[in-house]
Amino acid sequence: MTFSWKIPPWERHEDCTHLTVTLMDQGDGHFRSVAEGVRGDDAIEAVADLLMAPGSLLGHVPPLPSLIGVVVRRGIDSAWLARPPVEAARTDRGRWQISVADATDVTVFSPAEISGLASRLESQYGRAG
Repeated sequence: MTFSWKIPPWERHEDCTHLTVTLMDQGDGHFRSVAEGVRGDDAIEAVADLLMAPGSLLGHVPPLPSLIGVVVRRGIDSAWLARPPVEAARTDRGRWQISVADATDVTVFSPAEISGLASRLESQYGRAG
């Protein structure tokens, strides 16, 4: 797979354009989240920036077994950085379901989608950071 960007998002010298919220399983039905600003022209580029950033835990293939998913929101919002309106709960089948209170310009990536993108990025660019 080839990517359409001329300069990969993690190599750009520009301000962040998206927020990501990474959700991790803490056990006993609890989760934790980490919000951060990333660069990119769309949600896929934003996740690529997250995956390929130096020191990224998500950049390792396969992804962390506790990964629930990644939520990407276009734009930077300090309220989202401080307390993202993202929830995760287990369904009656034991799978995680992610919900977002303010779902404007939001994309949710599953662990399988993150793993697939990380594999494609590693194949083309090598290991993250």
